[in-house]
Amino acid sequence: MSAAGAPMFEARQVTKRFAGLLALSNVSFRHEAGEILGLIGPNGAGKTTLINLISGTLEPTSGALFFQGRPLQGLPPYRRAHLGIGRTFQIMKPFPGLSVLDNVTAGALFGRRPEREMGKARDAAAHWLEFVGLGDKLEQPADALGGPDRKRLELAKALALQPQLLLLDEVMAGLNAVEIDEVVALIRRIRDGGTTILVIEHVVKAIRQLSDRLLVLQYGELIAEGTAEEVLEDPKVIEAYLGRRRH
Repeated sequence: MSAAGAPMFEARQVTKRFAGLLALSNVSFRHEAGEILGLIGPNGAGKTTLINLISGTLEPTSGALFFQGRPLQGLPPYRRAHLGIGRTFQIMKPFPGLSVLDNVTAGALFGRRPEREMGKARDAAAHWLEFVGLGDKLEQPADALGGPDRKRLELAKALALQPQLLLLDEVMAGLNAVEIDEVVALIRRIRDGGTTILVIEHVVKAIRQLSDRLLVLQYGELIAEGTAEEVLEDPKVIEAYLGRRRH
C-alpha cells in the first residue's frame, strides 16, 4: 500500500561509485503513478546503472530509493519484483534450453501475484506472449529467436511479473521503423492498462511520442527534466547529444 501522497517511485540524492568511477551523482526525481517517464543521455551517462539500482541488482553508494513511499534499501531483486517492480534487460538473456512459453511461465510463477498452479501460470504466459505478438511461437526454443522477437520475449517476461512499475532498457534498439511504431503502440497499451513506465531509449522520435516527461543524464548527473518538447530543445541536451566537451 503506498503512503498517502507518495509517488510511484522516488530517488533522493542517489550516488553510485564503482571504485574510482562516479556513475551517478546526487540524482533526485519523482515518478508519478500512471506516467511514462523517458530517460535519455549519451552512452555511459548512467542510465542502466539507475535501472539496476531501482531493480536491486545494485545498491546505491549513498542516497535513498522509495517505491510507493517504502524504502527499497537492502531488498534483493526478487523482493522488489514481489512488490511490483519489473524490468527488461538491454542484453537479452532468455533462459537457455527452454521454450518461449516456459521462459515467460517463470515470470508468472514468481511475480507480484504469483500463480500457484503450473497450468494457470502457462495460461498467463500465453496471454502475455499473445499480447506482445509472439502467440504463434510459444513452443519455439527461446534461444533460437531473432533480435526483434527476443526483445518482445523480454517484454513478455517482465509483464508476466504483473509489475506496477515497469523499467524498459532500450527495447527498441536495433528495430526498424515499422517495428519501432509497433513497440511504441505496445508500450502505450501497457500504460493504459495501469502500469507506470520508465523507458530508456535512444530513438528520439519514439521517446518524444511516448514520454509524459523526460529526464536527461550526462556524466552521471541529471542535467534536464521536463516535457519532451522542453527537454529536447534545451541547449544543454543538444550539446550532450552532439558529444561536445563541457567547458
